Amino acid sequence: MGKLDGKVALITGAARGQGRAHAVTMAREGADIAALDLCEDLPYPRYALARPEDLGETAAQVRTQGRRALQLKADVRLADAMAAAVAETVAAFGRIDILVCNAGIADMAQSWDLTEDWWDIMIDVNLKGCWLATKFVVPHMLAGGRGGRIIMTSSVAGLRGQAGMAHYSASKWGVVGLAQSLARELAAHGITVNTLHPTGVDTDLIPGMAKAASMPLEELLRAIGDGHALPVTLIDPVEVSQAALWLASDDARHVTGQALAIDAGRMLR
Repeated sequence: MGKLDGKVALITGAARGQGRAHAVTMAREGADIAALDLCEDLPYPRYALARPEDLGETAAQVRTQGRRALQLKADVRLADAMAAAVAETVAAFGRIDILVCNAGIADMAQSWDLTEDWWDIMIDVNLKGCWLATKFVVPHMLAGGRGGRIIMTSSVAGLRGQAGMAHYSASKWGVVGLAQSLARELAAHGITVNTLHPTGVDTDLIPGMAKAASMPLEELLRAIGDGHALPVTLIDPVEVSQAALWLASDDARHVTGQALAIDAGRMLR
């Protein structure tokens, strides 16, 4: 038996990286997966985002685990798109038990060099996207009367300000405020809400950020690694997914409003 047998998880930003790891890990533990991603580039950040074939690969890997997979192409910034994606998930699977708000972008610049568009896109994807997902999923969880799990991807930058990433850090701090407010609102209904705070994760985002900042990748990796107490440069996406799995499972049914750092000891420095 798996930890999530009979559950349905909707995961945003699922086409690659942490989102794909969450999808495959939860499928391995028995959950059917609705995998949502934009699958096209935005004007910002300054690197390529996932493609439709990436989302297809996530779905294929979920099915390899013997679970059902629904592919959803949607922009987390748009209410109509998210309402339709949630409705399609419920129509396909009959329920949503787990929501993982993982869709996010990152980029680097000094705060005074940011453009208004860069700021707005960062906040809209990373923060508004989480709110819209919960706006349309929570009513289904409440109607189901079975409780639920909401997990939001923040960052170590959502626990401590990060030089050169003010807009990113602000968005990730906002995620914490949203999650803790929802945790208070939903506790009486058996719905838990928690945030994940990973350090640098070995995904396409890291070389993308280095390219956007015209920084040698080795320099960025060295800066990330030097900030850790443990002797590691980047952590594996599956390490974050194991934390998400715990929060999604009954093992953490009494854990809510918490900020879980998977940070290689960065917050000790």
